[in-house]
Amino acid sequence: MSLTAHEETSIKQSGRDALIPYRALLWVCTAVFAARVIMQPLAAKWEVSALPSFDAWHSEVVPYSVLLGLQLTILVVMILGIQVLPRIGRKRRAGWIVGGIGWMYGCLMVGRTIVGSFNLNAHSWFDGAVPTAFHFVLVFYIMTIAHALSGQRSGMGWVTWSRYLGYPILIVGSLMLFFWMRTSGSPLLFSSYVSVLIGALGVIMHESFNPARDEWRPESTDVVSDGVFLIVVQVGIPAALKVLLPAVIITFAGNSVFNVLGFWPHEWPILWQAGLMLLIAEFFRYWIHRSMHEFNPLWKLHAVHHASDKLYTINVGRFHPLDKTIQFFGDSLPFLILGVGPDVFAVYFVFYAINGFYQHSNADVRLGWLNWIVAGPELHRWHHSTVIAEGHANYGNNLIIWDTCFGTRLLPRGRTVDEVGIGNKKWPRGFFSQIVAPLTQPTEHDPEQ
Repeated sequence: MSLTAHEETSIKQSGRDALIPYRALLWVCTAVFAARVIMQPLAAKWEVSALPSFDAWHSEVVPYSVLLGLQLTILVVMILGIQVLPRIGRKRRAGWIVGGIGWMYGCLMVGRTIVGSFNLNAHSWFDGAVPTAFHFVLVFYIMTIAHALSGQRSGMGWVTWSRYLGYPILIVGSLMLFFWMRTSGSPLLFSSYVSVLIGALGVIMHESFNPARDEWRPESTDVVSDGVFLIVVQVGIPAALKVLLPAVIITFAGNSVFNVLGFWPHEWPILWQAGLMLLIAEFFRYWIHRSMHEFNPLWKLHAVHHASDKLYTINVGRFHPLDKTIQFFGDSLPFLILGVGPDVFAVYFVFYAINGFYQHSNADVRLGWLNWIVAGPELHRWHHSTVIAEGHANYGNNLIIWDTCFGTRLLPRGRTVDEVGIGNKKWPRGFFSQIVAPLTQPTEHDPEQ
């Protein structure tokens, strides 16, 4: 039976709508790569201290004039790819070919990172820590195109590996990239944020390609509101942030003004110091977080974070500014007083950020025995349950060790969390309305309910 013109138009429109998440991710990758093209000449002309030196932006395998021409050509191709994707539609065979190219490209960059991070670089190609980071952006772009073309469903084919390996690969890979950039002489803040950015793009790809739940895919209004939270609360309010806060910490960390106690083991390797800091910080964060759930005045602030009825990467930044300020006193201020060094803070930040993105993501993740060590998404989803008894568990921000010690770890076998949120279906969705919501909106923890 032939289709009417209206039915054909509806089918085409449905296909275009299905490509919107892919195109959004493609635009993000394009914008990041464009920033890389712009920053290198800035570093050459003005020698911006926050950026790597001009020479650090390319491995000198090809002259910069040739490299710039190639980069501009790549940018044009990336933009054209976004524009023509809706017209191409689903092409499974083409998707597999593009995916194969993406896999080979990605494996090549992973190998480059491994060799470079272990300082085995006997060739100039292995000096390219900064360009390698942005090569990963191109890898993400290519793999997004491949998945959009193939229309591959979660749990089929090459996507399946991400359930078991996506989390550890992105955590370890982001840390290795950070150390490589630092060894290559890149500024501390630049190395930290670029590593986190690459990791965050990887997490978004994971949840886009292999979601845990289709109903948790965000709407445009969700992304706008939570994006504002991420930018304003996490970046624009220095006293209450977790993204820009490391910039403040890293700037002053290790300063003699703060190093008043003098017994922090500065002689330990950086990774060991970061591990010790993580273990101690998690103890403080555990009790602060638990208090926010069990003490109603604090819960009203913390409810902003729990108000969403879905979990996805970007809503990790949904926090009331006062809530973030309180958290700072537990996981950062004590270590500033102890005089912990800036590189240690930076390593802590990279792990903290990538784990946080993954923790709140809609990615299909199976961590197995790692669920006894890290507070990953499988555990954290129960913490966001609308059932109070389930939500009063898994308080760990990065580690689940203290929950195990104090009897609050929860990971039921054979079932998943039914519903996430706070039970108040009238909770506002806008940014400013949520800032005042603790004063105006009830939650399921309120004693009068």
